[in-house]
Formats: sequence, C-alpha cells, structure tokens
Amino acid sequence: METPIFLFSLPRSGSTLLQRMLMVNKDVASAAEPWLMLPFCYAHKREGVLTEYGTRVSSKAFRDFINNFPNKEEDYFDALGKFTHQLYSKQCKNGEKYFLDKTPRYYLVINEIAKMHPNAKFVFLFRNPVSIISSMVETWGKGSLIKLFSVDIDLKQGFRALSEGYKLLKDRAFVLNYENLIGQPEKELQNLCHYLDIEFDEKMVHSFAEEDLRGEMGDPVGVKAYRSIKRNSDDKWKKTFNTSYRKRLLKKYINNIEEEVLEVQGYDKNEILNNIDNLKIEGIAPVRTIKDIINYNLSSLARVIKPNIWLEKETRNWAAKKLVS
Repeated sequence: METPIFLFSLPRSGSTLLQRMLMVNKDVASAAEPWLMLPFCYAHKREGVLTEYGTRVSSKAFRDFINNFPNKEEDYFDALGKFTHQLYSKQCKNGEKYFLDKTPRYYLVINEIAKMHPNAKFVFLFRNPVSIISSMVETWGKGSLIKLFSVDIDLKQGFRALSEGYKLLKDRAFVLNYENLIGQPEKELQNLCHYLDIEFDEKMVHSFAEEDLRGEMGDPVGVKAYRSIKRNSDDKWKKTFNTSYRKRLLKKYINNIEEEVLEVQGYDKNEILNNIDNLKIEGIAPVRTIKDIINYNLSSLARVIKPNIWLEKETRNWAAKKLVS
C-alpha cells in the first residue's frame, strides 16, 4: 500500500455508496468503517472521552509525555502515522495501492489525521443538509424524531467541522457532491480516479453492489437495498418533512448552519430555506404532530440525561460502579 485514502463526510451523505464504487477498482481496498483514528486522536484531549482510569488525569500525563519528545506533538503524530499505515497495509491483501478509510465521525479529527498522514489522499463528500437530516430520521428513527439526540453532534458541529477541514486541505484534496455523484457517476468517478492516479473502470458504476464491506459498521440500509444508482432518491426529504411542525423544525436546523459553511460545500442557504418554505403540506395531521412534539422533546431530554451511558446494558453497570474523572 502506498498511502491511505480518507473519505470525509457526514453520516448519511452517500459515503457507503462511494466507498463501494471505489472498492470495485483493483487498486483500492476497504472495510466497513474502521474508526481507527478516533481513539488515538483523542488520547491527549481533555474532553470527549470517559474512562475508568480517569481521562482528565490521563490526558494531562499524556501531554507531559509528548512534551518530552524532541519535536513534541510532531513526533507523536509521525509515530502514529507509521503505526496506522502498517495496520492499513495489512488490509490490502491483494497488493492494492490504497486502503480507503470511510468513517463519518472523522470530521472531528481532520486536522490530526492530516498531521499523521500528510501524504494521504483526502476526499470530501458533501450532500444537501435537508437530505442528510431526512435520511437520519428515516434510517435511525424509522421516520420518528425520537432518535435525533444520537445525531446531535453531527447536526450542531458536523457541517462546520467538515467545511473547516476542507478549507484546511483543499489544495491537496478532492471534493464532490452527492447530487453530482448520482447524477453524473461516470464523470465524477473519472475525475476522482484521475486524482487518485488509478484507472477508471466502468464496473465502478454498475457493479458496486457486489462488493463486500467486510464488517458490521456502515450504512444499514443502502448496503442491502441499493443495487444500482437511484438518481431521484434525493427528493425523499420532502416526504419526511411534510407537516407544519416538521417544516419549522427543519428550518431551525438549517438556520443554525452558517451561510459560509454551506457555501464552502456548494449550497446556497437561502435557496435551501426557500425550498423548505415552498414545500406543500399534506393536511393538518394533528395526531402525527402530537407524536412528533412528544418524540422531539424526549430526544431533547435524552441529550441531557445521557441514556446511552446510564440505560444501555454495556455501560450502565460500569457507570454505576466506577468513579470517572
């Protein structure tokens, strides 16, 4: 393996589709969502991790340790880059040129990844935010607003972090939009292959459904359902937000995204808001609206009480017995 490819995107942006397309190429290996870089990038952060050994003390000690290196943090990221390069290489079992790491939450650590792998290939995939939010509701909430708490970080930090990461790396990165990918797949993939210095294969457009992601992580819907490119699939958000309450909620999310952030990704904030305003409502739907209000407020409450820590089987016993710091 020459170097890894890092695919940066928000969840529900079409990254699994692009990943499988690239895996068709003989020069690209990949596997589900590795999430490999996140624990290493967070090892010396003061926030973002809960551990039984005490994260705050650990991060302080870790920074002290790093500061004793001749080049301090630079030496740390250099060593991690070599280590993770070896792990990626072991996934390239057929001598592939690249290993593609597609982990959506990497938008949190783009800067650190760039330090570890300065010669890597960086691909940014953007998608219209209304389609992202709709897909989150439909995929993880099964049409309900009850699971919005689980994507709170994506909706509040993700868009900005992704745009800032692109501005940092744009001189050595490739960018494409999901809408262009499904509208002109051959053209977009040809351009991407040129950036990666690999040969375009028409099978990347037509045979991606045959690729095995070798893992449980990733898109729980698209891997099974999408056997071909669905060019009209990005209008689904209109059915998700077809009540007055849901329209107001969607506008609230879009208004919280800075205009410049969306502009970097190729979208016009005012145009998006106008499209929401022009969306036709299918009746009053009072019962559905009452359910939505209850579910949205329960989701907001979940962000406060953190049920993923206190109620899930994997963590509740640990959280009850351990002193965390």
